[in-house]
Amino acid sequence: MKPFLTEKPTMRGPFILVLMSAFLGSAAAQTHSFTDPQAYCRTVGTIDDPDARYTGRGVPDWTRAAFYTPDQIADIEAGRQPDYGVAWRCVGGEVLACQNAQTPSCMKPDTDRTPTPAMSEFCRRDPGASVIPRVVTGTARMLAYEWICRGAEPSIAKATPLDAQGFVAADWKRVAPQ
Repeated sequence: MKPFLTEKPTMRGPFILVLMSAFLGSAAAQTHSFTDPQAYCRTVGTIDDPDARYTGRGVPDWTRAAFYTPDQIADIEAGRQPDYGVAWRCVGGEVLACQNAQTPSCMKPDTDRTPTPAMSEFCRRDPGASVIPRVVTGTARMLAYEWICRGAEPSIAKATPLDAQGFVAADWKRVAPQ
């Protein structure tokens, strides 16, 4: 039987470990973080919500300025006016923003074309209704469709135009610093 260690120990093992650590460390250092939404969007292209690579302020003032006057922004920051919020995302390397971020209008709408039991019940009680109210259709998410009652059956009256990522196109606009 051969002895376990037949050669004189060398520094090759520790050297390889040091080399691997340096390589892995440099790869980790190449993961960029961004504080500027424009630079972030140019890099990521299209993303629904900023991810961990974006480390800047949630909503920059120049994004808010697309929806509010300087006086309104000052009033929001001073607590004299409610802050309805602004959401932003990246599309094709550009920053798009939506006002009223706390409401369903900035979220992807529900595109399910199947009427809910509550809609069916509403139409049985109010056949021919020209609108099925949101209290019946649900308010957790905006709907991609306007619903009516055709007789006693729920029916889609109109589809809301969506962008390529599935958001309500009219609620989002391109923004940039002035």
